[in-house]
Amino acid sequence: MGSAFYSSAGHKPVAKAVHTLNQAGARWVPVNKSFIALTKIVLRSGAERLGLATLAVTLRCVTHQGYRHLVLVNDDQYIQIAAAGRVEEFIISSQDLMCVPDNSLDVCRAMTLPVDYQQQRLGYLLAQPRTDYSHVGDAALDARLSQGLQAVADEIVRTIKRYQTRYRAIYVYGDQAYWIGNSRVLRQLDQRIEKLAHLNVPVVIRGDKGTGKVIAARSLHCQRFSDIVPFIESDCREWQDAAVLSILQSLYTYAKGGTLFLRNLDALSEQGFAVVRDYVARRRRYSGDPQGDVRLLFSLSRREAVGAPGMVAWLADNAADLLLPGLQERRDDVRDLVRFFIHELGHGIEFDFTADAWQLLEMLYWEENVEQLKRLVQTLTLVSQEPMIGIDLLENYLPPQDFYLR
Repeated sequence: MGSAFYSSAGHKPVAKAVHTLNQAGARWVPVNKSFIALTKIVLRSGAERLGLATLAVTLRCVTHQGYRHLVLVNDDQYIQIAAAGRVEEFIISSQDLMCVPDNSLDVCRAMTLPVDYQQQRLGYLLAQPRTDYSHVGDAALDARLSQGLQAVADEIVRTIKRYQTRYRAIYVYGDQAYWIGNSRVLRQLDQRIEKLAHLNVPVVIRGDKGTGKVIAARSLHCQRFSDIVPFIESDCREWQDAAVLSILQSLYTYAKGGTLFLRNLDALSEQGFAVVRDYVARRRRYSGDPQGDVRLLFSLSRREAVGAPGMVAWLADNAADLLLPGLQERRDDVRDLVRFFIHELGHGIEFDFTADAWQLLEMLYWEENVEQLKRLVQTLTLVSQEPMIGIDLLENYLPPQDFYLR
């Protein structure tokens, strides 16, 4: 089938197949520094939003091959097979202290809320009000705080689901791709993915470069399938017109029982798109099901891409839209993203930005979105000699501002 594709400059595989692995491997995720960083983002945001002194979460973990894992099943047999050590409670706090109970938590005054995942108890949220706040005897304040804490618990569960996508990306798909942040826009995107994942129609993912189209596709796949089943990814830019039908037939065979993700659908010629359109229609008539035995996902190269004649109308009639926000719509995530990249890419080098430098970062229009922001942080980790980066140094590594400020 290799001759059916154009040779890409990067020599990337034209289709990626995921084979069935040990099913126990999908039942927990490692509680490592990345997971802790993502959870702390949620806790700090929640503590600030609710006016709390401290917000923490306790999670049930096991030690497996020397690493702490969050258990995502309520089955002692799997725990016994996986764990070389004992089940333990691990605490992550909005404060800097981790791994042991925070001394600032007063259990007599703290509010608690269970955190449940797939009908099992993962742990509890612990909320410590400020010293100048008392909710005792005020039912209305108690109700509002409980509602706010439930929203934080839901965000933690979504973080776990997002991290599962990352876990599969690392150990199954062979790369690392996941969303960072806790903005309202990103939370709404998580909710939209949860809804679309269980609709019985194809999904077209619309987003510009660097907005996470592959992440979105894998998130839809992971939300729909709890077990590890085929996720087949192919880039339409590498297809030859004369071979589109044979490519589709092969890809559908590989993706049976799982997901087929066709990237850059708008890159197809009018002839190539007509073949895809007719083939999908035949599959539907044959199976009597909009999805059949394959979950079909598309992506476009740009959010407003048009493609071959009739493509826009066909997608509107046959697929649900998933619009990915650009970084300009996720300005509240910029600080979380920058700090996460410093932590991940800095090789132990830590630095911060002055107030005006932070303001500039949040004002910029990033043409390539998160990818471009990540490259900037990576450059700064190499050139920074001071613990605090000011606007003068920052501007040396930015493109002309009249192009990026919007």
